[in-house]
Amino acid sequence: MKLALTFDDGPSPWTPAVLDLLREHEARATFFLIGARVRERPDDVHRIVAEGHEVGSHTLTHPRLTEVSEEEARAEILGGVEALEEVLGERPQLFRAPGFYANERVLEIVSELSLEAVFADVDPQDWKPGVDSHAIFRLVLHGVRDGAIVDLHDGYPPPPTSARDDCTPTAEALDHLLPCLRAEGYELVTVSELAG
Repeated sequence: MKLALTFDDGPSPWTPAVLDLLREHEARATFFLIGARVRERPDDVHRIVAEGHEVGSHTLTHPRLTEVSEEEARAEILGGVEALEEVLGERPQLFRAPGFYANERVLEIVSELSLEAVFADVDPQDWKPGVDSHAIFRLVLHGVRDGAIVDLHDGYPPPPTSARDDCTPTAEALDHLLPCLRAEGYELVTVSELAG
């Protein structure tokens, strides 16, 4: 059985802790990174890739793409891609819309830019203030199945998005989730490995 863990809104001060846990449990994941943060924390981005994980774009500044003009949506999507390309020297193939807000217009832009839009099957809402590590753990274990994509966060969105500003509960949940998922027979892979 295979399962893809994904992490949104980084890189951030919590990314190294998440990477340490993934390495300890021999798990691979996909990170959807905010372009502005990619430029602020290039060392984290290089480490993500060096340790066998996959990266995708999560826009340049994390707007709700369905609420901005077509021109702004295109600039945000392309800006996130370009930030990763600048830091890594290669173009990402994957894209995730902030909050999964992607209508037909947004998906057409994603397709025109030769990106693959990635959604998720399990959303433990670890981005919400007040959601503790126990709730994250339970929601992930309750929702997983073979072939699922789980949406977690190693960072938090910039204002004006209303979200937590501390990813410690996610890291704490991950410390318990990884051995449990392995014990249940899941191989933890990247989104591309899951699709392939």
